[in-house]
Amino acid sequence: MRGFADAPISLAQLSQLAWATQGITFRKGDVLLRAAPSAGAGYPVETYIAVNRCDEIDAGLFHLDVEEFSLEQLKRGPIGMALADACLGQKFITSCSVVFIWTAVYKRVMWRYGKRGLRYILMDAGHIGENLHLAGTALGLGCCAVGAFYDEEVTALLELDGKDEFPVYLSAVGVPGRVR
Repeated sequence: MRGFADAPISLAQLSQLAWATQGITFRKGDVLLRAAPSAGAGYPVETYIAVNRCDEIDAGLFHLDVEEFSLEQLKRGPIGMALADACLGQKFITSCSVVFIWTAVYKRVMWRYGKRGLRYILMDAGHIGENLHLAGTALGLGCCAVGAFYDEEVTALLELDGKDEFPVYLSAVGVPGRVR
């Protein structure tokens, strides 16, 4: 789905989407089990959200603090156009309400699984993306997974080093509309 209306989603919808991706479902000692499974409960995937249009939240870039279930603002103002450019010019990135950006923190699983850890990172990102799309559909929203992006440009937008943490997957979410 690449057609989005220039319309905001509600804060409640954004909260439900975020919970579906990384919400804590159970505490087991120091481990916070989440809505999406993770190999060995390593949880190598971090969630960032680029907000274009959301009631009660100004446009900007945010990081999801899983433990506190809160958004940490990293940048103020719209970043949709820069993100669209980083996604090979896919303009629907500017018309959707929010874009979930998932990064991998390599060391969280590699110490345990070696090279196989990379496979688990990608599986974890897939589970998280699936949960987002299921939640979005249940809320009557449209979703579009994005795998085509320039690694270096997304890394720069998020101000990451690209070595210890790097982008792996994105998904645009918003009110369904027509393709522009």
